[in-house]
Amino acid sequence: MTHVLNQQIDVTAYYFTKGKTFPRRIQFGEQELTFIESGLRCLVNKGQDLIEIFNMSDGRDQYTIRHEPLSRHWILLNKRSLA
Repeated sequence: MTHVLNQQIDVTAYYFTKGKTFPRRIQFGEQELTFIESGLRCLVNKGQDLIEIFNMSDGRDQYTIRHEPLSRHWILLNKRSLA
């Protein structure tokens, strides 16, 4: 089941692989999540802007995160259970 969250988050740690940056740990509200290092990254053009979409997992759930580099906003779009 997918839960649409669409809320701003803070990325508190990153990891790097093959010259790319991925969110490692995020915080929103009172909750903090740490992702395993096996995420997917997709680049999307929105007019003149470039947006990054990440699919990340903490081992139990799958999360979709949007990053807008120009505005530096990180948005947690949704959460889906892996079980």
